Amino acid sequence: MSDAVAHSGKSAEFVQSHSTHLPSGLVDAHRSPTPAGRESVAGRGRGRLINARRLSPRRGPLGTLFSGAPWHATGYLLGYLFAGTALFAVSTAAVLAGFVFGQLTLTLVLTVGSAWVVRCCAQVERGRAALVDEPIPYAYQEVTEPGLGGHLKARCTDPAFFRDCAYLILLYPALLLLDVLTLLVWLPLLVGVSLPLWFWGVDSRQPDGSYHTGMRLGRSDGTGVGVWIDNWPAALIAAAVFFVLALYVSRLVVAGARLHLTVAHTLLRPPTDPLARAKRVLTEPGPLSLTSAGPVSGPTAPEGHSS
Repeated sequence: MSDAVAHSGKSAEFVQSHSTHLPSGLVDAHRSPTPAGRESVAGRGRGRLINARRLSPRRGPLGTLFSGAPWHATGYLLGYLFAGTALFAVSTAAVLAGFVFGQLTLTLVLTVGSAWVVRCCAQVERGRAALVDEPIPYAYQEVTEPGLGGHLKARCTDPAFFRDCAYLILLYPALLLLDVLTLLVWLPLLVGVSLPLWFWGVDSRQPDGSYHTGMRLGRSDGTGVGVWIDNWPAALIAAAVFFVLALYVSRLVVAGARLHLTVAHTLLRPPTDPLARAKRVLTEPGPLSLTSAGPVSGPTAPEGHSS
């Protein structure tokens, strides 16, 4: 028993002496997690908005407005109003048709085709991300079984198919509301900044039926609180006010586009493997492979077990 304890003690000394050369992942795997370690892991797991290549948030209000970020964001959000609506209609019709036709054995081909239509719609949305960032990567299950049944199983049991449906169909109302509210705040400010260019060409109808050159910020019938923009000083002052507001709202439209893109990445890209780092550490050659290949010195003959 004493010899076994001595042998285990020498093994522990060997591991401790070489632990400074081991990768941190292997060393930390044999240590109990500390509260600080758990906190750091939790901090890395918190969701954050994606830092898109063309939606850089690290600018001040003036730098953001005069950069391409708010204009790329406007195009991305505005495009979803049309493309997202069309993709929602097509993918919803495909899923409903696949569910109905799936009840009939003779129409399994249409069921596989409906899954293919949903995939094509998701591919369009992945490519649309190139307006503000790189296209979203994708990965689908490969067909491993022959015949129509193999195609049906691979297409309709693929988790990526259900994530595509969640983005294209289930989240469409929420994403549409996000984009519409963001654009309703942003686009009127752009119109207000351009007031000096066109206010003189507008004739507003008065309550008595007559027309007045200019426009009124407020109720168009002249009732309630409002300001008439019918001369150059008033137009320039109003444009300056809208410009100051646009400085700060430009960051809002960029944040809205980043939030939309984050949702798209979360559902449309392949999920990350939480064990990818550990697998990489196990497959890479460790520092022990660089040491001598000879046997580790063990207990001498007098220290061995007696028969």
